[in-house]
Amino acid sequence: MPGGGNGGIPRYAHADIDIAGVHIRTGDAILLAFGAANRDPRHFDGAEDIDVTRKSTHLAFGHGPYFCVGASLARVELTEVFRALPARFPSLRLAVPRSELELRTDVLTGGLRALPVTWDRS
Repeated sequence: MPGGGNGGIPRYAHADIDIAGVHIRTGDAILLAFGAANRDPRHFDGAEDIDVTRKSTHLAFGHGPYFCVGASLARVELTEVFRALPARFPSLRLAVPRSELELRTDVLTGGLRALPVTWDRS
């Protein structure tokens, strides 16, 4: 599963539900792989791409009573970073081929092990 990894958020089912042919009973423990959130190509164009202009709700920040209190701050910070980077470093680009980027699967939050970049310093 894309973005899966070895962790997840433990929750308990509050109602009986069938998902993809699996019956989950009320009280069953489930593990939510939030790294897979917003990656369903049936619902999100370019689901595997980083698109800072995407207008959909980001499920990894949670919903309802599980909504992350830092989500709004994180969105503001990331919006400002992604807005400022091209202006400050117009030649910014990956320093390695995209295929060499390595996803972290050893931590709950995922992400990249490293993001090597370069730019013209003239």
